[in-house]
Amino acid sequence: GDISDPHVEELPVMFELKADAAFMNQFKNNSNEVQERFIESLCQAFSIPRGKLRMKNIDCDKAIICILVLPPYGKKVVDSLNGSTSDAVVRRNAVNRCFSDINANVESVTLGEFALEVEGRLMDPRWNKNYIWSSDNRAEGEYWATPIIQGGKPYFCPSGWKRFGIKVATDGREFDSKWGTWNLAYHGTQGEYASSIITSGLKVSMRGCYYAEGIPRVYVSPSIEYCAHPRYARPWEKTTKNGETIWYQLVFQCRVNPTSIKSITPETILAMENKNKKVDPNFTNDELEWTILGREDQEFIADDIICYGMMMRSIKDDPENFKAAKWWLNSDSRCYSSKKSNKTS
Repeated sequence: GDISDPHVEELPVMFELKADAAFMNQFKNNSNEVQERFIESLCQAFSIPRGKLRMKNIDCDKAIICILVLPPYGKKVVDSLNGSTSDAVVRRNAVNRCFSDINANVESVTLGEFALEVEGRLMDPRWNKNYIWSSDNRAEGEYWATPIIQGGKPYFCPSGWKRFGIKVATDGREFDSKWGTWNLAYHGTQGEYASSIITSGLKVSMRGCYYAEGIPRVYVSPSIEYCAHPRYARPWEKTTKNGETIWYQLVFQCRVNPTSIKSITPETILAMENKNKKVDPNFTNDELEWTILGREDQEFIADDIICYGMMMRSIKDDPENFKAAKWWLNSDSRCYSSKKSNKTS
């Protein structure tokens, strides 16, 4: 999920419980002050001061309890849940006891705001980054004007996106030794597939352009904006507690083995009458689709493509009005409709 700096911002933590309507109603009604007892026991489990956790919301229908961890204690909770502290196992066991003490069972824990089903243990917050539009305020994030050459191909700053690191290596040295010379690319997807991609790799398709049906393949692109097209990264909207609507998109940042790129081909989204319109100012339209072929028996490609970052974009308006997304309106009508979105709140 969207884990902003937990040292300075509130950290939402969502617990999905085993469905039990009677328990959820008792919890929501705060029978016998069960909420206060639960919050106090969680504070003890995470070893943070009383009053630094508070209830955010309770969804009886979905059996979800969401709490907020006040800064600066969110980092301690993140580290405890993703296993990056020496006593993480002890902490997680203590959290489980908090639920057993109130006769509840935890099915999953989600950190952050986006409501993505991604387990904290799969993420590596050390590599979280915010990419900004200019170098005017470096305190807000990273920006570079000249592309970085990565494996012989340009890597442009993905301005307007946030990266949430995926745990693929113990440190930067190991990452560079394994994939430092590989090309950088992106793969657009939908939020519900995030956890599967992180744990298994990118699922091959048996259909698509440029290769015969039945040949397993995965498509990636050097352009994050091309991958952000709703055909790949369908936006979803969420209503905040203040009634504000925010749209989100998810694209995976990958390293790709250069020897596995079987073809570099043109985009397949623009309408025929708009083929002269540019998708991304950083690339020609003829180099936007890279094809990586899989083996006959391969369902997922996880050896030649490493997904190491979840790129998230939030937009406080309909994405159609977003400057970087204006090119969507040049799409073939079979690829884009402004009504292709999900709503969650």
